[in-house]
Amino acid sequence: MAEFLVVGFDKEDDADRVLTELNRLQSEYLIDLEDAVVAIRDPDGKVRIKQSFSLTSAGAATGGLRGAMWGTLIGLLFLNPLAGFALGGAVGAGSGALAGNMIDYGINDDLICPSSEHLAQMAA
Repeated sequence: MAEFLVVGFDKEDDADRVLTELNRLQSEYLIDLEDAVVAIRDPDGKVRIKQSFSLTSAGAATGGLRGAMWGTLIGLLFLNPLAGFALGGAVGAGSGALAGNMIDYGINDDLICPSSEHLAQMAA
């Protein structure tokens, strides 16, 4: 059963501490946490979002490893596996980071921080 829970804090440090504790509880298999977000509203009204899981860095790491592997194999065909390793790793990391940045996992970002047009529609 999926539940959506929103908790407000006065200080950003308190929210970060709770998120750290939730991640610890998940690592001990005491809770099942699909996604967690800390949304911070600046004094000027701008909202920043901190996701609990970064798909950009995960995509870059996975893409870099896969690109290095395939680059080495292709480099062996041209008798230069080190160049294939370096070039394949760089291209794989870049494309993995781009793919990770474009994917929205867990809670929809528009639900976390709705755009001004979405807020106007909700108010109407």
